[in-house]
Amino acid sequence: MRQVEPRRRAADPLVEPRSYCSTPDWHVHDFSQVLFGLHGRAELEMNGHLYRTRALRGVIVPAGCRHDFAGDAVNCQLVVDLPIGSVAVPQALLDKPQEFAVPPQLDRALCLALANGVRQQRQHDWLLAVEAISVVGRLLTDMACDAVNFPVRRIETFLRCHMGHPVSTAELAAQFGWKPRRFHDLFCEAFGDTPQQYQSRLRLDRAVQLLSDQKLALAEIADRLGYSDQQSFTHRFSVRFGLPPGKWRSSS
Repeated sequence: MRQVEPRRRAADPLVEPRSYCSTPDWHVHDFSQVLFGLHGRAELEMNGHLYRTRALRGVIVPAGCRHDFAGDAVNCQLVVDLPIGSVAVPQALLDKPQEFAVPPQLDRALCLALANGVRQQRQHDWLLAVEAISVVGRLLTDMACDAVNFPVRRIETFLRCHMGHPVSTAELAAQFGWKPRRFHDLFCEAFGDTPQQYQSRLRLDRAVQLLSDQKLALAEIADRLGYSDQQSFTHRFSVRFGLPPGKWRSSS
């Protein structure tokens, strides 16, 4: 049996175009994947079901899930590898295989990235991964959590709309009609993080996007994301990414 594939960095996403050979093959890895079909067709079999990538269609590959795959002669997918703790996305949305529609605007952005050459650069991978996953997360349907219909997608949408003002667990629980302790437990199970940790990851993911705009001052980015000052923003960003935001921007 094949070994689980290694990754280059424990908590970084990896974005690259891949084509599948027409000869069937399979593997298992310890990170989730999101495949965006660019052209041609590819098939993946997971848990006895068949999933297909093609133009404007994508597939979720959960971590630890064996997938058998093969493609036609001209297939190409943009593949986003997502280790736990990288891009902020509810873990419940990645826990089972799923096929989804890729919005035309995202497809055009991914094709443009491919045409310009997907660079093996950490900052570029983060930016592409954050932008792609932020769109996909809005498309996926609510998932059940602990046999209760926990509104994962609505919570995710709410948090993305309030990144400039961190929301307490009690406020979130009241917003969605749950008692704080039960909400906290279900949130951790569905999102793979506490509400505060997940919001921090969301804000820093957004910082990666804002840093790509060279016209935005660091103090303005800090203010937009609800940090008390630029120093606080710089500290949080540096802890997560290992570089201060100014260095991150100049190195990209």
